[in-house]
Amino acid sequence: MGIPDVTRPCAFVFLRSQDRVMVSEMVDDLEGTFYRPAGGGIEFGEHSREAAVREMREEFDVELDPDDLSVLGVIENAFEFRGRSHHEICFVYEARVEASVLEQLDGTRVNELAPVDAEIARVFEMGDLLALDPLYPDGVKDLLV
Repeated sequence: MGIPDVTRPCAFVFLRSQDRVMVSEMVDDLEGTFYRPAGGGIEFGEHSREAAVREMREEFDVELDPDDLSVLGVIENAFEFRGRSHHEICFVYEARVEASVLEQLDGTRVNELAPVDAEIARVFEMGDLLALDPLYPDGVKDLLV
């Protein structure tokens, strides 16, 4: 008997410098390229803010102060990825960073993932970001305006 599907809590972060914002570019073999804020799962006993800081450190070697994160909102996200159903409760944060941080990150690949799971940092002007389709989770664009 397999592990039952569960709702996963996650913490996502938009890194922002003025009107430029970093997101993760990912690929679903069935649906194609999509974008979402950087981040990932919240571990048991971990606050979402701490998870956001940890995820940015693990994925992009970016050190954030938890007190510098602004919560934009919480989104419930039910979706399909690679043909499987998923369900998340997403805490979405914003962190202001220097422009040089975004410049260094643009095009950076997450180290801990296998090539098939490639996640790449992409930096966009806010207007271009809001025009991206798809930008997940659904409803996240409303948190940015």
